[in-house]
Amino acid sequence: MFIGIRAAIVALALSAAAAGAESLPVARDLSAARPVSVMPADPAKDLVFRDGINTDVKGSFVVIGERAGKPVFRADNPKGSTNQYGVGVRWRSAGAIRKGDVMLVRFMARAIKARQESGEAEGLLIFQKPGSGPDREVTQAFSVGPDWTQIYAPFVATRDYAAGETEAGISFSNLEQTIEFAEVDVLNFERRLTLADLPITAFTYAGRAPDAAWRKAALARIEAIRTGPLTIRVVDRRGQPVAGAAVTAAMTQSAFLWGASVSAERLQEKSADADIYRRHVLDLFDTLVVENGFKWPRWINPPFRERALASLDWLMANGKRHKGHNLSWTGWKFSPSFVAKDPAKQAEIATLVEAHIREITSATRGKMIGWDVVNEPVHETDYFKVMPRERVAEWFKLAQASDPSMQLTLNEYGMLNRSSSPLMIADLLEFSRMLRKEGARVDVLGVQGHVGQTPRAPVSVLSDLDLLAVDGQQIQITEFDFNTRDEALQADYTRDFLIALYSHKSVTGLIMWGFWEGAHWKPAAAMFATDWREKPNLAVWRDLVLDKWKTRIAATTPASGEVVARGHFGRYRATATLGGKQTVVDFDLKPSGAPVTITLK
Repeated sequence: MFIGIRAAIVALALSAAAAGAESLPVARDLSAARPVSVMPADPAKDLVFRDGINTDVKGSFVVIGERAGKPVFRADNPKGSTNQYGVGVRWRSAGAIRKGDVMLVRFMARAIKARQESGEAEGLLIFQKPGSGPDREVTQAFSVGPDWTQIYAPFVATRDYAAGETEAGISFSNLEQTIEFAEVDVLNFERRLTLADLPITAFTYAGRAPDAAWRKAALARIEAIRTGPLTIRVVDRRGQPVAGAAVTAAMTQSAFLWGASVSAERLQEKSADADIYRRHVLDLFDTLVVENGFKWPRWINPPFRERALASLDWLMANGKRHKGHNLSWTGWKFSPSFVAKDPAKQAEIATLVEAHIREITSATRGKMIGWDVVNEPVHETDYFKVMPRERVAEWFKLAQASDPSMQLTLNEYGMLNRSSSPLMIADLLEFSRMLRKEGARVDVLGVQGHVGQTPRAPVSVLSDLDLLAVDGQQIQITEFDFNTRDEALQADYTRDFLIALYSHKSVTGLIMWGFWEGAHWKPAAAMFATDWREKPNLAVWRDLVLDKWKTRIAATTPASGEVVARGHFGRYRATATLGGKQTVVDFDLKPSGAPVTITLK
């Protein structure tokens, strides 16, 4: 339920204790640019607080004082939750905003208490049209310690809004915690400044230092679990060893899935950008996901279906693996309109989904390495109001029957990226165990891996992965992106996230959720800017995925005829050359490390 602030305000006599006993930092002075605040004139009164998750003891958001003519608030959440929007406050905008206006949300915050080892409080800042979901203008995670910290979130408005059509909000339900906020404001600079002129909070993470102990240990694990002996024996027609042969070997496809989602529209269109896009798809990734083309609402639309199938065929013709996303998504808003708008069809959802699975798996049989069989069933529960959730097991069985060799994935979000990850992991494991009890084969636990402004420390990511791995299933990060304008932080965390994942024995793949700003749901997260400028996170991908972890060797055989090295597991092409004779062999390097023999003919 929603609770008016009047019921939550405590006596302003607490003002001295809250804000007068110590000095707060001074926010950067931007008055010369004549910004207009779109916050309500009385933010202590004109707000809505909501606690939608706690029952016995409710959270609160109360005024405890005043600072610089603005209220100081204290936010309290009595219990942590996986629902990061479950407890929070919203303010409706008091002024109009035009598309292209340069905006800044800012406030100060400090942790009074937080139930986690670091003692840091955490929250989520949003600015949106109410109920807009993925189309939010701002979604920024933040964390603060006991000292007052300035939080800045600049953005450019993507559409026109009349006064009252948008809201600023702060959610704080992930942790049991108490946070204080001061000088909450939303400023509109119209076109008088650019985004680059505005401040942005510089976030970081524990374990970023160049000599971090966790990274040294992770790199050692990578060498131990991701590589094996690579022995190439060169012999003549009689089986005798050949000395002096030039031997090269190069990985052509990693056993680990290093991939990205791609746009079917970009793959199929004719333009200079599309040409560059296709080239980078082929050069950078070995596993691809057509981002939207195989989702149910698009699949039933013939033009979208044709583009998706044509893209799949193009990827296969170029030797790329393809994973399907997704066979089902258990919310009405992600379903075809003929279902979403018709209660009678909703009542038939189980059989409708099963018919869809039969159709799409039949049309793509033999072309997919696997499917996200169900997407976000822990968060999106609309279907389970009209059908038992156990019915989802039948969807896994149908996918398996269509092609028993495929990997079947249960895909969810809310893990590896926030302090409440262990709670979400427990929910995902419970859903997976229910499916397996019903006879479903769940090969992979898919973790979406969308990272906000405040990245989770790599040691915590590793401990989350340990929790996910308890049932022995594969783990894949299915939709990784790091949405920040801080490109140095983005590159460092991408490096450390990849190292942490590749060092964990249960993880078998990572999919970047897009790579070019011109075709990305979170443009700042891309590896290429719109003009194809290469960002630092792309350099990280090239250094690790395409260089250090993509083995290449060149050597000359000694008297024994054997070249001995170590290589990362995957598919290789080896060539032996001597005196005008040359033989090429393709082989798989597996943990068994069996030698490869090349016979010079």
